[in-house]
Amino acid sequence: MSKVSVIVPVYNAGKKLNKCIKSILNQTFADFELLLINDGSTDASLKICNKYKLIDQRITVINKKNEGSIPTRKKGVELANSEYIMFVDADDWIAAETLEILYNKTIQNQTNITVCNMYKVFGKGHLIKKEVQSRYFTEDKLYLEKEIKSELVTAYFWGHPFPSSLCAKLYKKELLLTSGKYLNRINFMGDDLFYNLEMLLKAKRVKIINKPLYFYRQDGFTSRYMKTLFNDAVNGYKIQKEVIDEYYKDTLQQQYNGISLMLLNTLKTCLYNLFCSDLSVDEIKEIIRNYTLNESVKECIYNEKSKTYFPKEYLKAIEQNNVEYLFQLGKEMYKKRIPRKIVSDIITKLAIV
Repeated sequence: MSKVSVIVPVYNAGKKLNKCIKSILNQTFADFELLLINDGSTDASLKICNKYKLIDQRITVINKKNEGSIPTRKKGVELANSEYIMFVDADDWIAAETLEILYNKTIQNQTNITVCNMYKVFGKGHLIKKEVQSRYFTEDKLYLEKEIKSELVTAYFWGHPFPSSLCAKLYKKELLLTSGKYLNRINFMGDDLFYNLEMLLKAKRVKIINKPLYFYRQDGFTSRYMKTLFNDAVNGYKIQKEVIDEYYKDTLQQQYNGISLMLLNTLKTCLYNLFCSDLSVDEIKEIIRNYTLNESVKECIYNEKSKTYFPKEYLKAIEQNNVEYLFQLGKEMYKKRIPRKIVSDIITKLAIV
């Protein structure tokens, strides 16, 4: 049995998959297995996976029908033979010493989760490379149970930059297997966050390493229409509220403030995102109307923190179901982001390896 299982969910990754797999095979730490889970790719991804399988006996390729990221990762966890698991996205890559550092720090500190910092990269990886700036990565630090709950979990309530991704972390397999109760309530956006949220609540020891070891391809711009974005945001708000009610009775209102701001900020993103679709004006306005009628959104506009944080016009438009105001708000946000979208599209087209 290997010490670490590296799981790579694969879906139409194309040529980028080569860089990902090579970075894992070239690790200074050799005692690992690599599980390539092909989620029904329609491009050459499966062929690429099988090519590397012939080269290295540590690789296992699993080919299955397309089900999405949540079932694909779950399949990998169930098949993993190691006590510790790391996820790497198929279009990302890791530094050569990543597994060695994460594993050694995990064993030394007896942690449930060990987290490293990451680089966000654009294009082919040498156009732009930027280390993620976060107060959580100013030093190496070990968080114990009380601090995990008070500092790391609450970061998600307020949108603070503690990484919500499953990547750039080494997990104890048992923690992954015994968590995930919120995932059936999330379609796409936030599945990583709510998986991590549950695991952090259970974790006894979490180690933060301030060194960036993971290279994350940053698309840089959300320009595609996400039909489930609003429902995921509302369901996420409800999940967080349940967590607060159970674990944060002493700071109940303070944590409610955070999740209220988060939902109303995400609502703005939803308004913008509608204009990334092929929907007609009437269809967009009807969807906005339904947004304003949502009970969770209504609840958030009466939150005391929301009243001082957001413009009165925005809150009033939601309260009075002023669809026209919110339509124009979304339209203006979309128009302002067009130049950024053009630049992002150019950079993304360069990201071919």
